[in-house]
This record gives sequence, C-alpha cells and structure tokens, in this order.
Amino acid sequence: MEDVARDVLSALDGLGVAYDFITHEPAASIEECRPLSARLNAPILKNLFLTTRRRGGFYLLVMRPDAPFRSGEVSRQAGTSRLCFAPEEPLYALLHEKPGSISPMGLLFDAERQVTLLLDSALRRESRLAFHPCVNTHSLAMTAEDFLSKFLPAVHREPVWIDIENDE
Repeated sequence: MEDVARDVLSALDGLGVAYDFITHEPAASIEECRPLSARLNAPILKNLFLTTRRRGGFYLLVMRPDAPFRSGEVSRQAGTSRLCFAPEEPLYALLHEKPGSISPMGLLFDAERQVTLLLDSALRRESRLAFHPCVNTHSLAMTAEDFLSKFLPAVHREPVWIDIENDE
C-alpha cells in the first residue's frame, strides 16, 4: 500500500472513524468506480480539484457521482469568480494526490488550509460515503456522520454547501 494511503488510514484510526477498506485495480473514473461502490455499499463520490483562472484560490468539489458540474452555478454559490480545473502540480503539492485519485482525504495534508471544501448538499441525505484514500488502487467507505462530524473538524474544514441540480 502506498505511504499516503497508509497515512490516511492511520489518521482515520486515530480519529476513531470506522471504515471499510478494499484494494482493487486502478479506478480513475466514475464508471470504473461503480462496481467498487456496490462492494462498499456507498457511492464513491466525484471529486473535482478547481481553481479560479488567476489561481486566486483552490477548491475541492465533492459531489454525487452522477451530478453534473456547471462551473458558473458552482462558482456563484461558492462566492468566487469562475472556477475551472486546476493543474496537477498544486493538486499534488497541497493534497498529495494525482488526477484519478482525488479525494477529500487529501485535506489531511493541507495544513495551511489553502483548499476550500465545496460539498454537494445532496450528500446530507447519504448514510455512507466512499472515497479513494489519495490513491486509486484502494477505496474506503465510512458513515456520512463520521465524515462530517469527525473527519472534517479534524482537518479544520467547514464546508461550503452547494446545491447541484440533476439534469432532467
């Protein structure tokens, strides 16, 4: 297991967060994660690492797997100028992650809190949530309650809740 995943699991253990953990072939897309979601009995969420055009800040958007990303709407609700996909270098520097393995678990490594967390408000209705532990050859699931009330306070994050409408 990669060191960063081991660090994530160690942190979750230290927080008293119960989780289910699986090892699998690399899964970088939502389609590749669907069978893993079934194994974990939880949706593996879509995670987007974003920035403003001038890189005035970095944002991690965590949303339902099938939710559409509409930059203008998310940017407006986040109270920022238009968001776009951030480059790989700050993703690795801030969250110790690479594309295809983006996860809120990487917030453990953002000690200076440079990344703002944006959460899909529909996640409040989920009982369990699943993520990669910063590498896409492993996945873990925990209760939404543990994510919101144990993990996020431990990484000093108060999420900005975003209403993301489904396509009709």
